[in-house]
Amino acid sequence: MTPTGSTASAASAESTSSLWPLQSFKSTPIQAPYMNVTKNAQTEPGYIFISPHDTVRGTGHPMIYAEDGQLVWRGPSVNISAFQPQMLEDEPVLAYWDGYLFPGFGFGGITILNSSYDEIYRVTLRGGDDNEFVTVAEPQVFDSYIDIHESQITPEGTILVTAVNVTQVDLSSIGGPTDGWVQDGLVYEIDIRTNKVLFRWSAVEHMDQVRLSDSVLPLEDSGRNISDAYEYPHLNSVMKYGDSYLISSRFMCSLYFIDKNGDVIWHLHGQTGGDFTLSTEAGFCYQHNARFITHTDDKIRLQLHNNENADYTSATTLTTGLILDLDMKQRTVSAVQKFWDAAEPVFAQSQGSYQNLTNGHVLLQHGAVPKLEEYDEDGALVWRARFGYDSAIQSYRGYKASWVGRPATRPDVFACAGVESGETVVYISWNGATDVQSWKVMTGRDAGELREAATVSRNGFETRIQLSDVAKKLVVVAVGGVGDGTKSDIVSIAESC
Repeated sequence: MTPTGSTASAASAESTSSLWPLQSFKSTPIQAPYMNVTKNAQTEPGYIFISPHDTVRGTGHPMIYAEDGQLVWRGPSVNISAFQPQMLEDEPVLAYWDGYLFPGFGFGGITILNSSYDEIYRVTLRGGDDNEFVTVAEPQVFDSYIDIHESQITPEGTILVTAVNVTQVDLSSIGGPTDGWVQDGLVYEIDIRTNKVLFRWSAVEHMDQVRLSDSVLPLEDSGRNISDAYEYPHLNSVMKYGDSYLISSRFMCSLYFIDKNGDVIWHLHGQTGGDFTLSTEAGFCYQHNARFITHTDDKIRLQLHNNENADYTSATTLTTGLILDLDMKQRTVSAVQKFWDAAEPVFAQSQGSYQNLTNGHVLLQHGAVPKLEEYDEDGALVWRARFGYDSAIQSYRGYKASWVGRPATRPDVFACAGVESGETVVYISWNGATDVQSWKVMTGRDAGELREAATVSRNGFETRIQLSDVAKKLVVVAVGGVGDGTKSDIVSIAESC
């Protein structure tokens, strides 16, 4: 892709100890980061799905925003990762990891919500029997051992996840102890309905193909005990193609394509090439969210979020979205396109995502740098959005997709006496609703005598309506969309706003 560059943007000049401002509302206690949006040209339709984690305030939520930056839905407060909209059994769903968070990994499960934001499945990975886990938190045990990095649903109704298991290995080949410890990276395919494990793969069990020598992470003093195990190989994305799996390893700067038996079919190392020869501009490292775009026996085109930085590097290499072509006969790799924002470049040290939209558009989200970018088919930046200061707010990934929210709740309403005599002010929101067209306000002196007082077009997450009449009671009714006719609870008027 043609350049347009990624970060320390202007916002990174702000003190990271500063608190990014939060939106607050009259009708609900919900708060959410403001999203600052710049739109330069035509974008692809859809809502924005992110999971901001505020490292200063210590809060995290799954969230949906409209493209103009208006909040649509804020989910529960959890330790969250791998949030994305997907399809399950031909129905749109939301999937995200939540659980116990440690630096760089975690132990938890995958929550799957329907379009009403109700939990319909909880995918877990239990320990014990022949699936025993050793953790840096020994002797603490967990209900589920799924890691933070992946929640990819397949068309077969299964889900791809990763896990971390502390394992003893010989680290002498990289200057460590013979009785060293590593954070083994595992891949699982699990049936969503039954939680049955259908596939398991371990990097340690394939160390002859996933070699310690390919790691770029400095060993230093790690690997000498369970509590400070060496991060080999730090897996951060998995995708299934036929009976094979594409696996991304951050600290190996590598992509591995493995077969159904777990054997490595090919290895692409972003610095040395691995089984390939890298052409100019085809290098990468510390990458995230690798996916095939097209895949044949002779040629593979793939995409990834190319961080090119880590928390132990100088963070001076530009982060990009990267498309690569792999010639499977010649075993060569060439760069096709790179995406970056030249006006506000990013230097992301962790996390991030790359999503192909329609009509050749691409969405990048930069993880530790709370910024999204959309590019058109020519590589021109058409939209950017910020939702926090660097290092203070982050989101593991970000997506854009169509969505129809059907909240099972009622609209939230706050009504109060205005500053003018005989005036009532009404504030209305409905967390998660996407297609309400307008709000009808019914007022009266008691609940049995409510009549229409006004109908006003919906205006963002919270709509303010000013009535010239004094009301004692009121009800708000949604007009249009899937929630047409849904009424709020009966609301009494507060004495003052």
